[in-house]
Amino acid sequence: LQRMAASVFFTESVTVEGLKAKHDKVTRGGGKIKILIVPGHDNDSFGTTFNGVREADMTVFLGEELFRLFSLASEYEPVLVRDRSGYTPAFKDYFARDAASIRVFALGKKKIMYDLEKTGQVHRAESVVRGAALSEVVFRLYAINKWANENRVDIVLHLHFNDYPGRIPHRSGRYEGFSFYIPDSQYSNARASRAVAESLLLQLATFYSESNLPFENGGIVPDQELIAIGAYNTLDPASVLIEYGYIYETRFQDASIRAAFMKELALQTYIGVNRFFGKFEEAFRRYPTSFLPHEWRVPLAEGQYRNPSVLSLQAALFLEGVYPPGGDKRACPITGSFGPCTRRAVAMFQQKYGIAPVTGHAGAATLAKLNERYGY
Repeated sequence: LQRMAASVFFTESVTVEGLKAKHDKVTRGGGKIKILIVPGHDNDSFGTTFNGVREADMTVFLGEELFRLFSLASEYEPVLVRDRSGYTPAFKDYFARDAASIRVFALGKKKIMYDLEKTGQVHRAESVVRGAALSEVVFRLYAINKWANENRVDIVLHLHFNDYPGRIPHRSGRYEGFSFYIPDSQYSNARASRAVAESLLLQLATFYSESNLPFENGGIVPDQELIAIGAYNTLDPASVLIEYGYIYETRFQDASIRAAFMKELALQTYIGVNRFFGKFEEAFRRYPTSFLPHEWRVPLAEGQYRNPSVLSLQAALFLEGVYPPGGDKRACPITGSFGPCTRRAVAMFQQKYGIAPVTGHAGAATLAKLNERYGY
């Protein structure tokens, strides 16, 4: 009987094949792929902070942009849990109206898991060390899982920015880069979640570096205890929790550069989901980055920092195959600051197009070529 309970409890709730078949049907006019977008944290529990920048504010900006992108594509039905005004009315009402059934749902799933653990049918996996969630936060996360199950969501995306215990406040830490947390392999939504995460990884790794935190090495981290991705087997759809980078990273500290990166990370996420479905072309974009097209008007040189035009320059140089000059995205990241890496890449661009003299600075002739290739 216990063995049967385990097999029923862990029956695959979503499959890669099923999701792709549904997408094929959608492209022929049958329904939509439902994407639930969950900006991490909220005004009551705002996540990590650095120099006055709150994780909850970053995730909601990114979430709104991701919602906008999915809304532009006819095959998707995006649902946003929280915007800058707070939780959307549908979720506010759900939290209040269904509070009792949400608690019954969570407790019931936990009891089944505990019983299966006692009989050795479920292995308790080691998870990454993280702060304990507040009780109201726990309730909302289980509520979102229950809502997703009831409303036939296909993919859930939780948006976050990372940090680690023990970092000295107001001081940058030693880790950087993105990672994806997915359900433990024993869970019903594990296989499809991993496939979605692998597509997202391929896309973000095109431009950016994976986390160098040892536990996150490889970019994809299975986890048994994160409620967002289905702790206690509480979530049926594919689910990925995305850590886009560490909150203290240079690219997130200047307001204008940070805003540009929220749009960029939303676009990379959108393209990554499309990759999962085998769709690579978009009708509304010419370039695989939100930093382009761009019109360069003012010369650029080493020593210019936190400059949106440098962001676009670095993206253009990347598409030209000359940035980062040594191929190391961690040593030479896209940040909007013009340093030695960008100078070397500009020099390579000048050599490629016969622009003389080769200075490594973007003067009139270099800007003209950039505008010809990547301008509006």
